[in-house]
Amino acid sequence: MKKEEKQTIFWAVMSLLVFLAVTWLMTLKIMQLDAPAKVGEAMQVTWIAIAFYAATLILALLRVKSSYYLLAVVIAVYTVGFVGMISTMFLNSDAEILVKLFVSAVAAFGILVNVYWYILAFRLRAALQHDTFQRRINKQKGLRR
Repeated sequence: MKKEEKQTIFWAVMSLLVFLAVTWLMTLKIMQLDAPAKVGEAMQVTWIAIAFYAATLILALLRVKSSYYLLAVVIAVYTVGFVGMISTMFLNSDAEILVKLFVSAVAAFGILVNVYWYILAFRLRAALQHDTFQRRINKQKGLRR
């Protein structure tokens, strides 16, 4: 497995962990949400997120070519989730400003992790294309002899 693949998978797992952390933070009473998040809902969100990330990461580990594109969609969806969490904290919470800022900072960190994942994914794509190109050149050189 290439270094770029390992980094991309690592940061995808980090994205999931940050998302789950913010999800569970939102269930705390200190958040004082207008419509409090329930533990059952958080469990459901947790299992769905784990399923989406796991399915795409398993495909990536199996070297299915479209796996990183599917993972990009999953990460985009959860990036929107981070944005929603930030807006919920400021629009639908009566918590103290420090609590709002803390949860929003963790969600913003999640957005940064996801943006960094996209940077790594583009680097990985370039590295994989380069390898494919080199294999074709080497194959053509072998045919000419």
